[in-house]
Amino acid sequence: MSIRKTLFISLFFAGKVIASDSPDYTVPTIVVKLPLQRLFDTSGQKTMVSPALIRSSGAVTLGQILQSSSSINLIDSTGNGSQAALSLRGFGSNASSNTLLLINGIPISQPDMATPNLNLIPISDIQRIEIIAGSESVLYGDQAVGGLIHINTLNRPPSHSLFSCSTGSYDQKNCYAATYQHYRNLYYKLFANHQFNLNYRKHNRYEQNQIVGALNAITPTYQWRFDLNVNQENLQFPGALTTAEVRANRRQANNDIDFFKDDQVYFQGKYLQNLWQGWRSTVDFARRQMQGHGILSMPFNQSRLTHYIKPEWEGAIKTVQIKTGIELQDDQYHLGSAFGLTENRQQKYSSFGLVNWPLQPLLSLSAGLRGAMQVSQLDTQSDTHFINRAIASTLGMTYKPSAHQQFYLRRAGSYRFPKADENSFTNGDVGSLHPQRGIAYETGSHFQLKQCEIDINFYQLNLRDEIAFDPLQTPQTPFGSNTNLPPTRRTGVSTTLGRNLTDQLHLSAQYHFVNARFDQGIYSGKRIPLVSETILLTNLSYQWHEHWQFYVEARYTGSQYPANDYANIAGRLGGYTLFNANLHYHFKQWDVALRLNNLLGKAYYLYTVYQTNPQQVFFYPAAERNGLLTIQYTLT
Repeated sequence: MSIRKTLFISLFFAGKVIASDSPDYTVPTIVVKLPLQRLFDTSGQKTMVSPALIRSSGAVTLGQILQSSSSINLIDSTGNGSQAALSLRGFGSNASSNTLLLINGIPISQPDMATPNLNLIPISDIQRIEIIAGSESVLYGDQAVGGLIHINTLNRPPSHSLFSCSTGSYDQKNCYAATYQHYRNLYYKLFANHQFNLNYRKHNRYEQNQIVGALNAITPTYQWRFDLNVNQENLQFPGALTTAEVRANRRQANNDIDFFKDDQVYFQGKYLQNLWQGWRSTVDFARRQMQGHGILSMPFNQSRLTHYIKPEWEGAIKTVQIKTGIELQDDQYHLGSAFGLTENRQQKYSSFGLVNWPLQPLLSLSAGLRGAMQVSQLDTQSDTHFINRAIASTLGMTYKPSAHQQFYLRRAGSYRFPKADENSFTNGDVGSLHPQRGIAYETGSHFQLKQCEIDINFYQLNLRDEIAFDPLQTPQTPFGSNTNLPPTRRTGVSTTLGRNLTDQLHLSAQYHFVNARFDQGIYSGKRIPLVSETILLTNLSYQWHEHWQFYVEARYTGSQYPANDYANIAGRLGGYTLFNANLHYHFKQWDVALRLNNLLGKAYYLYTVYQTNPQQVFFYPAAERNGLLTIQYTLT
């Protein structure tokens, strides 16, 4: 379901509701030279995206960076990437609610169905990105179903300042200035950014102004850190196009009024204290606030407020490693329009524990458990209160015969609680949705050879009561509704090959296959919409001169059915291959990069949706060939 339709339906049904009554295993140093470094630990398959890959690829958005990992599929109906959904392990239109995004250990999931803002994190401030494919609800809680993406920002960089400006296709402009300084054990940074882009389609202008600051103190016994992010955005929505409109002009918009403006203030902190005999405690806390207004066929206003805190303890009793903690989150959500008012408040409480027990030097077991509860209050003319509960467990085994080989086997549980607007827009009573529950089974291996690394992973994810949009229209639900689906299953395999061909030439190839289908019900055996079975990515990085580096990547995304097409009757949208390249020049304090996207000008779509009334497919065209030139000056 498109973002535009999601918000429109939420506006409509607001009125309807009122009217009713463990330590990581580190790959040897040689892998640092590869564009993509992979690690494995008790949490399953993990991919590390390094600053070296970000620099060599010339990526300027988080979406471009993450698509350098074949396990991630991007779903975008806005045209600028800020509200794109990230899909791990075979999720479609509900991907953003089943893939958890974290910044420095703190989730930035939304209380409603909206996707996290990917433009909240300045690219130049990223230290590394961890992509964990697999169910991780024991350690990370709600929404860590298909996996999670953990973004770590710069922590203790050497003192320097930098200035950067970019210009490119569709009148794109991006300028930022940053300074990183330290005095003794005190580190601080300040970052200012401005972005402007008309984007590929008409009426799709995007503008962002951002200020980021951080203060960090580090001593042998404790560490504390505070981050502040102030962000202002203005985005125009071009809307969906019919087949005839796409053939006539794929860059046109279907309206000239839809937009959304918002102001966001994001504050987070961390305090880490070393305790006794190797134990330590960590407290993460955050406050996020968004206020916005816009038009989606009609005026509306929207706000979110989230408070979060997570105390955690970890250490060891003899050889048994232990991690335990509690997690508390309070969400307040508001949506108002001519249709009425939705006020929703949700509190989530959970506690968890994970142990890793080395049975012998080569073999270890891990086990964990999390219990969680969600308390919801939907304020309308008559208040509605309801409580959801969930339990997730994990059990795994790791066998490491040498520093260059590792095998693992695990069973991991997951859960997802219904969102605010999902609860108010169902095919039953308000709050009738059940929590989504899942069990994942996976096994894999990792090999580190002299100039090469190889890993392979097999998995099966079984879901019960998966929460998704049902397009079936009834007199009570004329736009469709959110519902619990019959059991679904995702079975897949992913492989990675990284190879240093020479000291200057590095190659990476990744393959991902997922068979995502309904397991029972009237759609039994049908493919889950908006999921591509096959994704293949190869990239090549060549340091052909001391100052010059060339990077090229090819990504194939397989065919998929449009969103909402559970019966698989609308026909599949064919697969496509994209070629991207970057030429980077570095000399002393100067860096110049020329990034070219979609070199062959492929006409493709990052989102399609099927409407049952009328029976028609609507398209959100993606950009054809485009480029960006970036010049950066670093002062040390």
